[in-house]
Amino acid sequence: MASAWIALDDDGLNALSPGSSVTIATDCAQLILLWTQFVDVPFSPKLLRLPNHLLWLSIRHLLNDRNLRVKLIKVPTHSDDALNAQADALAQAAHTFLQPTFSPMAFYHVPCLLTFNSLPIDLNIRHFLRHIGDARNFLSFCSLARFTALGPPALFDWAGIHHCLSQIKGFAPHNNGRPEFWIFWIKLLLDMLPTLTTLQQRKPHLYSPDWLCPQCNSAPEDINHLWTCPYILPELNPCMTHKKEIAKFWNDCITAFSSQKTLPDSFCDEFSALDCWNFNTPSASCLWLTRRLLPAHLTAFLKDYFLLSTIYKVISPLLNDFQLELYGEIWLCRNVLFHAWEESQGISASSKLKTKVALLPFPLLLPLIIKTLLWRQSLRIPGFLEYPLL
Repeated sequence: MASAWIALDDDGLNALSPGSSVTIATDCAQLILLWTQFVDVPFSPKLLRLPNHLLWLSIRHLLNDRNLRVKLIKVPTHSDDALNAQADALAQAAHTFLQPTFSPMAFYHVPCLLTFNSLPIDLNIRHFLRHIGDARNFLSFCSLARFTALGPPALFDWAGIHHCLSQIKGFAPHNNGRPEFWIFWIKLLLDMLPTLTTLQQRKPHLYSPDWLCPQCNSAPEDINHLWTCPYILPELNPCMTHKKEIAKFWNDCITAFSSQKTLPDSFCDEFSALDCWNFNTPSASCLWLTRRLLPAHLTAFLKDYFLLSTIYKVISPLLNDFQLELYGEIWLCRNVLFHAWEESQGISASSKLKTKVALLPFPLLLPLIIKTLLWRQSLRIPGFLEYPLL
């Protein structure tokens, strides 16, 4: 919005007697529009949504307190217009004089103004409370047992994780128009993907605790085994695919950060030596990074060269691309093979709906059955043998 300038003498509005009429000439059409929406009409809660709502509230209060009648007129934005030239002169004078002739606090005469230590709080209280609520919710998120079991909170860069979470709206849905990748993203972060180990814990009557990974039959299929499974087919080898994508992610990071500024020759070697890039074992921090749990040592290293905002801006989309490749090349392929293995074990889609609740009377079973059917129908994905993906 363009700036509008009002000249006041040293006495400010006190120089105007109550009931005075004032005409203000301005070349700002937006100012006139907002004035008609928020000053010349009864109070509207929409006013509180404006970033400069305190100024508008102050103007309303001053006009009502002194019973002033103000009329705004539009003047041409031409250099040969006298009123426009006067407005330009006022704007130039405002930039020339270091000290204003009146205190900006003169505007803060709002009865409902919140203060702290006699200073006005220039922030909408609803936004203030929302920020407090967001902080408390994120603190609860960081304290989840699934994260604390990995180690102390200092192992992770929670500010970076929060930034990635805030970018959720940027994720594009899958080709069939449903946000399967978004669901994969969240469940991977929370270690809630339906791996065989997870299913063995949820439904031990269907999935024997003795069963190992259906693809390699050499280890339990937990979330980390998804990326280390030594499946015999090269084109479907999750371990090789994960190493390839980690290496590509590392290379993309080097390229992206190098384009931000000139870096010393040692940057590439020191960046590559970080534990989170050890994909041969792989290291614990490499597996955390795969889940989008940013290791603290990665951010600590990059902070010596970049601002945090730059680090998160660069890493977040690259992490998104990295996990999108894991989703398409490992998770979707694993699902097709896993569902075929389930059929070979006699585990059908209908048997998954059955729950060990035979002791419950039918009136209590009916709501559970309906809820389960609706839940599975909402997760059913066309093109994948009518099995739920997640």
